[in-house]
Amino acid sequence: MIQVRHIRKAFKDLTVLDGIDLEIKSGEVTAIIGPSGSGKSTLLRCLNLLERPDDGIIEIGDAKLNAASYSRKDVHKLRQQTAMVFQNYNLFKNKTALQNVTEALITAQKKPKKEAEQIGMDLLRQVGLEHKADSYPITMSGGQQQRIGIARALAVDPHAILLDEPTSALDPELVAGVLQVIKSIAEKQTTMVIVTHEMAFAREVADQVIFMADGRIIEQGTPEELFDNPQNERTKKFIKQVGEPAELV
Repeated sequence: MIQVRHIRKAFKDLTVLDGIDLEIKSGEVTAIIGPSGSGKSTLLRCLNLLERPDDGIIEIGDAKLNAASYSRKDVHKLRQQTAMVFQNYNLFKNKTALQNVTEALITAQKKPKKEAEQIGMDLLRQVGLEHKADSYPITMSGGQQQRIGIARALAVDPHAILLDEPTSALDPELVAGVLQVIKSIAEKQTTMVIVTHEMAFAREVADQVIFMADGRIIEQGTPEELFDNPQNERTKKFIKQVGEPAELV
C-alpha cells in the first residue's frame, strides 16, 4: 500500500506539487500521465526522497514519513520500500550486467556472493538477458540497459517499483521489448508506479491511471474511465492531443 497525503514541493517560487493525495493498493499498477512540467517525475522522486517534499505525509509498506519532521532512520526505512528505474538507466559503467543486478544484494543486504549471483541470473533470465551477464553497459543497446535496470530494481524485492518514463530515452524500435518486460512483471501482481507517455501501455497494463497538470491530480480512474470517458476538460484536451491509445502488441 502507498498513501500520499497533501504532498507539496516547490523549487524557489515555482510550485511543482500542489497538495497531492494518492492511494495505491498492493499489487496495483498505477500509470501517471500528463503534459511536460506537470510534476509527474517530481512526485515519483518524492516517493523515495530523491526529492525532499516541503510538506505532506508518505506511507509505503510499513514505513511512514512526515515531511515536516523526520529522521535519517525514517528516510532509510522509506527508501528500502522502493526501487527506482530511471529514464537514462543509471547503470554502473564499470560493472557487468550481473554485477549491476547483484550490487545492492551484496553491499546493502549482505547476501553471500554466490546467492546474490544466483538471484541475479534468475532475474536476467526473466528480462531475457541471461546471455549478457558478463557484458558491460557500453556494449549493450539502450533497451538492454533498461532491462538490466529493471532486473536491478527487482533484485532488492521492494514493496513497489517506481519507473520514471522508462522508454523515453529509447529508440522507437527498442520500446516494445522494454514494455513487454514491464507488462510481464505487472502480471505477477507487482506494485508499480509508472510515469509514462506511452498511452497504449497505460491502457493495457495499468489498474489505475492518473492525469496530472500544474502540480495537481486533475483526474484519476481505471484506464477505461480515463481514456474512454474523461470527465475533466483538461483531461479530454490532453487525450485528444496525444491521440487515442491503441492496443499494445
